[in-house]
Amino acid sequence: MAVAICSVVGASAQCSTENKVVPAEGETLKYGAYFNWGAIWVKGGEAIFKAEHVGNYLHFAVSAYSMPKWRWIYDLNTSIDAYMNRTNMKPVSYASNTFEDKRVKHEKISFLNGKLKYQTWNDSLQNMYTVEVDHPDCSYDLLNAVYAARNVDYSKFKIGEKIPFNVFFTEKMSSIMGEVLGKETIKVRSGKSYNCLKCKSNSVANSIFDPKHPVYVWITDDDRHIPVMVDCKIKLGSIKVYLEE
Repeated sequence: MAVAICSVVGASAQCSTENKVVPAEGETLKYGAYFNWGAIWVKGGEAIFKAEHVGNYLHFAVSAYSMPKWRWIYDLNTSIDAYMNRTNMKPVSYASNTFEDKRVKHEKISFLNGKLKYQTWNDSLQNMYTVEVDHPDCSYDLLNAVYAARNVDYSKFKIGEKIPFNVFFTEKMSSIMGEVLGKETIKVRSGKSYNCLKCKSNSVANSIFDPKHPVYVWITDDDRHIPVMVDCKIKLGSIKVYLEE
C-alpha cells in the first residue's frame, strides 16, 4: 500500500484531460519496499501494478503484501482495482480489499455527475459507512491518481513550480503540492540505471507518513514517467521503494 501512496504523493500533478501515452496495454510493474531496521535495510513488502485496456476504459490493478518472514511484525495483504475513462482521463471507480494485522477493511469509491460516493465496511457489514460529497475538478482516488500523474507533461513546469493535486484518501479529500526538483540518474538495487526527474511533495495528513518530512520520488525522464524510486519517512522509521521488474 505504501508503494501506491508514495507514487502518487511524489508524482503529484495538475489535472490531465488527455490520454497521451500512459499506460501501454498489459504494462506490469513490480516494486520492492525496504524498511529501515536499525543500521540495515530489509525488504518488507512487494507490490505489483498492472494496467489493461477494457473498451473505453483503463483498468488498473494493484496487489501489495508484506513478505512472509516479516508478517509477525506487520501483516498486510491488499488488492485494489480502479477504472478510468480512456478519453478524458477522469476516474470512474475504485475498490480495495485490505487485510492488515487481523483487521479487514473494504472500500469503494464511485465518481458520478460531480459527486463522489465513498463506502467502507468490514466483513460483517455491521459497520458500513457511506458518504456522498462534492469534489473539486481534477480529483482522484489513490490508484487513478498514480496514472493521471504519470500522464502529465512535466516539461511545461519550471523547476520548483508548485503543482496542485486532489486525492481522496483516508475518508477525505487531501490537497497535495508537488514540484519537480531537477534531473538525476538513479541506480536501483538491481544495478540498472535510469535517467529520472526528481519530484517532491508534502505528506498526506492522517496517513502512515511523517508530516514533518516531504516525500521524494524519481520518475523516468521520458513520456512514460514510471516511478523508479521513492524515499519517504514514516512515523516509525523510513521506507525506500525500488522498481524491480
